[in-house]
Amino acid sequence: MIRKSATGVIVALAVIWGGGIWYTGTQIQPGVEKFIKDFNDAKKKGEHAYDMTLSYKNFDKGFFNSHFQMQISFDNGAPDLNIKPGQKVAFDVDVEHGPLPITMLMHGNVIPALAAAKVNLVNNELTQPLFIAAKNKSPVEATLRFAFGGSFSTTLDVAPAEYGKFSFGEGQFTFNGDGSSLSNLDIEGKVEDIVLQLSPMNKVTAKSFTIDSLTRLEEKKFPVGESESKFNQVNIINQGEDVAQIDAFVAKTRLDRVKDKDYINVNLTYELDKLTKGNQQLGSGEWSLIAESIDPSAVRQFIIQYNIAMQKQLAAHPELANDEV
Repeated sequence: MIRKSATGVIVALAVIWGGGIWYTGTQIQPGVEKFIKDFNDAKKKGEHAYDMTLSYKNFDKGFFNSHFQMQISFDNGAPDLNIKPGQKVAFDVDVEHGPLPITMLMHGNVIPALAAAKVNLVNNELTQPLFIAAKNKSPVEATLRFAFGGSFSTTLDVAPAEYGKFSFGEGQFTFNGDGSSLSNLDIEGKVEDIVLQLSPMNKVTAKSFTIDSLTRLEEKKFPVGESESKFNQVNIINQGEDVAQIDAFVAKTRLDRVKDKDYINVNLTYELDKLTKGNQQLGSGEWSLIAESIDPSAVRQFIIQYNIAMQKQLAAHPELANDEV
């Protein structure tokens, strides 16, 4: 009797899980199409810095997982980024259906989720330099988890890379948010071993770069919150010898909404922690900039119009994109 009862429970759970997998699997493609529609609608409203179109192809839905490729096409190019009209950035997306994605179960996570996904940058004409800089490894890989309530979490792994005079070691960033948007977005991240080669004899190094940010959008248009970016253990090196050291260089941003009004106050603070030259302690410093009653909608429109004007200027005079100061 006990064995029959246990078997019945297992069968019932299997049916429920199978039904859940089937249901969540049916939600993937409509969700992708809605995301694409929202992105392209924003383009029509002039909300993008560049004229970009989002699309997907090769959607292959299985019982346990789905696969497709997401593409961002630069319709008119981006001359300031040396992107030609029609060039694309593509991502391979592998989705595991909920309610209990297999990979999450293997890592001991038994919290139900709508889906989990792996996203990889595709190596193509536009992105090939990134793969070369990362020594033919994938420069970035993302793991995403989507909850039934609309919240999401993302882990972004960054491969060590060398871009000319700038290089860094491995890094990882985590993003947690609500409603698959920038509302209530929590960001934490770290990149190690940063090097900026100023000349054959001079360079600046930092043991790590960290970021910690918690922001939200009020009424979908007022950004508020705090963020802190920090370069840790900075060394200025000349001919192989340390010229100066800085324990930390910190940039802090605080955005507050003016009570009962459609404006925000901005507080920017830069800190220099323990500057040392040789054996001499030069102390620490702080510099702040405060701006009050900023209209975020007006600033956004200014940025959009500025980007449009710059695109037209660069399209008419592409040689400007290659000018060096």
